[in-house]
Amino acid sequence: MAPERSSESVVHAARRAQLVDAAIDVLARDGYAAASTVRIARAAGVSRGVLTYHFRDRADLIAAVVQSVYALAGAELGPRVVRAGSPRASLLAFIGGSVGFYAAHPRHLAALSAVFTAQERDGTRHHRTEMDDVGALLRAGVEAGEFRAFDVEIMAGTIRAALDAALVRVTADRTPAAAARVRDELVRTFDLATRKENP
Repeated sequence: MAPERSSESVVHAARRAQLVDAAIDVLARDGYAAASTVRIARAAGVSRGVLTYHFRDRADLIAAVVQSVYALAGAELGPRVVRAGSPRASLLAFIGGSVGFYAAHPRHLAALSAVFTAQERDGTRHHRTEMDDVGALLRAGVEAGEFRAFDVEIMAGTIRAALDAALVRVTADRTPAAAARVRDELVRTFDLATRKENP
């Protein structure tokens, strides 16, 4: 019985992933308002009944989309930030890696942007966790003497605002050169903004 249950869970997870991917496509292409369960089911090649078997409703599926994009970002950025070592190197890896992630996954970011035009991003658990993590990294750098003294909350918000602007630039011009310019400029900007001042 255990192998059968395991097989069922794998099939269930695969179907959910398929539906989330279809939802990402519809959100990225058509926007939040048009992303109905009927349209998403059609894009996935299944009936609406199959969709509602795996997700309670549209809100449940949209939440899974947000979770999926943040999980993908965490999987790609997390190890790089941890491997960087010092708070300064980790911060710059996070900023540069975020821009690279935007360039590599425009469809996912377009879907996420569509959701956050209709819903308040700042209240989501994922956004709060990201801001807490950035704040902790900044605080560690200040305490270690790698960064100058600054208001951690303001600096974290400024980094987030700059990355939001970077996303707009990167998605408007999807060439590797454009993404590299944005990445290099942001990394340099926040390296200078956080650097410990000379006595």
